[in-house]
Amino acid sequence: MNLTAAQFRKLRDLVYERSGIHLSEGKQALLQARLSKRLRALGPTSVEEYFRRLEKDEHEMVAFLDAVSTNHTYFFRESHNFRYLSESHLSIWCAASSSGEEPYSLAIHCLEKGFQPSILASDISTRMVDAGKRGVYDAAKAKNIPPDLLRRYFQRGLGSWSGCIRVKESIRRMVTFKRFNLLTDPVPEQGFDVIFCRNVLIYFDRTVKEEVVQRLYRALRPSGYFIVGGAESLHNLQHPYRYVAPSVYVKPDDSP
Repeated sequence: MNLTAAQFRKLRDLVYERSGIHLSEGKQALLQARLSKRLRALGPTSVEEYFRRLEKDEHEMVAFLDAVSTNHTYFFRESHNFRYLSESHLSIWCAASSSGEEPYSLAIHCLEKGFQPSILASDISTRMVDAGKRGVYDAAKAKNIPPDLLRRYFQRGLGSWSGCIRVKESIRRMVTFKRFNLLTDPVPEQGFDVIFCRNVLIYFDRTVKEEVVQRLYRALRPSGYFIVGGAESLHNLQHPYRYVAPSVYVKPDDSP
C-alpha cells in the first residue's frame, strides 16, 4: 500500500484537525506504515474505503489516532523537576502520560518525600492508557530506577512473567488513567496543583501549542506549576504563565 501525495495530505490534515499533531511532508513513510497496521487489522480495504470509515466510525478514529501518536518514555525521566513538588501539592495531572512511567515515578517520589497526592494520568492513546492501568513493564525499563526503590515499589515477574516488572498495587491505586485529547476534550474542572505536559508540545505547531497551554492554564490553580519537557519551552508563545526555570512555569497568584 502506497499513499499518494493527495491521500497523505488528507490524512495529515485529519490528524492535525483531530489531535493537533503536525506531520511534515517528511513523515509520509511514517504515516503510511502506521496506517498499514490499521488496514491489516481491519482486513482487506482500500485507503479510500478507510477514509469513508473514519468519517462515520468514531471508535476507528480513536484507533487511528492511537496508531499515529508517538509514545516514548521511561521511569524517572527528567526527574530533576520533581524537586518542585511539595506536600502542599495534593492533585497532579500528567497530561501526556504515555504508558504510565511518568505518573508512577511521580507517585513513588512523593511517597518517598512523605506525602500522597492523587494523580490523574491521561493520554490520547487508548493503548497507552491500558498499558498504564496494567502497570506491567519489560524489566529493561528498570535501568533508571534506584535499586532500593525497585525493591520497595515493584514486583519481579516469575514463570511466564519472567523478564517483567509490575508496579505494586499501592502505587497503582494512587493513579487514575483516562483517555484525553489535549485539543478537543473538555478540560477537567478540578483545579490541579501541578500539571506535567512533557514531551508532547514538540509535536504541535505554534497555533496548537498556544491553544493547549491556554486550555491547561484553566485547569491549574493559582500558584500551580506547569512543567513541560526538557526539549520544550513556552518561549515565543503567547501565554499567561510566569517563568520559573527551564521547562518550569507557574500560574500567578492573582489569576482567576
